[in-house]
Amino acid sequence: YQQNPKTYTIVKQLLAEGNAGELQKYFGSRMEFGTAGLRAAMGAGISHMNDLTIIQTTQGFCRYLEKNFSDLKKRGVVIGFDARAHLSSGGSSKRFARLAANTFISQGVPVYLFSDIIPTPFVPYTVTHLKLCAGIMVTASHNPKQDNGYKVYWENGAQIISPHDKGISQAIEENQEPWPQAWDDKLIDSSPLLHDPYAMVNKEYFKDIQKQCFYRNINKETNLKFVHTSVHGVGHKFVQLAFKAFDLSPPFAVPEQKDPDPDFPTVKYPNPEEGKGVLTLSFALAEKDGARIILANDPDADRLAVAEKQE
Repeated sequence: YQQNPKTYTIVKQLLAEGNAGELQKYFGSRMEFGTAGLRAAMGAGISHMNDLTIIQTTQGFCRYLEKNFSDLKKRGVVIGFDARAHLSSGGSSKRFARLAANTFISQGVPVYLFSDIIPTPFVPYTVTHLKLCAGIMVTASHNPKQDNGYKVYWENGAQIISPHDKGISQAIEENQEPWPQAWDDKLIDSSPLLHDPYAMVNKEYFKDIQKQCFYRNINKETNLKFVHTSVHGVGHKFVQLAFKAFDLSPPFAVPEQKDPDPDFPTVKYPNPEEGKGVLTLSFALAEKDGARIILANDPDADRLAVAEKQE
């Protein structure tokens, strides 16, 4: 089934070498779909995240949604992605998101596909804001750089719970062969079923969070300084907008880490929960600029670590 030339070449070379050990690693067992969706390294074979496993997973998810929502073709789904990419296998979050969108659109399902990288919370927000049936976020969150993932949200904006995971997993097993046109993601660009919610959600989300701002006057007057790091993920732009929505002065951004970079060059693990190892540059900037509080997002900006300087 595999039509991605990079992963196809990897497998072809292993076969030519008779490398049974590596082939077992790639094809020994399929990724398990759980309540958190999928998460695995990008690469060849059914045990990795790649074009084929994304298509197969989305075909199963689509069939499962068809069984659960009679109005799926009216309401649709939303799909977002982060900045992860894996050159050797040709995989990237954007590529996977487009293939997933193509799968749904081929079945007549409207898709709200973000045109640019977003923080994970935008997906469940869009599900509830537009009253969609489900959402998909292509991200591996704070995992190492070689990983990617496929998070699934139900119509209530929450991650799925059991037995949905088992039902989706079964549907994936029953829909292994790629459907016609599954590989041609260029078809979606001219489809009337494709919608881009980026501008609308950017506006509505930051308007809505202002309802949670209870001390605007204090925010305007405070001398408190913040440092923020997005740890090479998607968070920088959106945290700046959130501070603006609350009338707070913008936080100082750690320059080496503010732009998305799938190689995460300054950290071993891009997880704020690792503490000092991830926050070294943040501590240095806070000391330089006299900031008392450090905020650190994980790469898909759905997790936050906070550090406060003690007197």
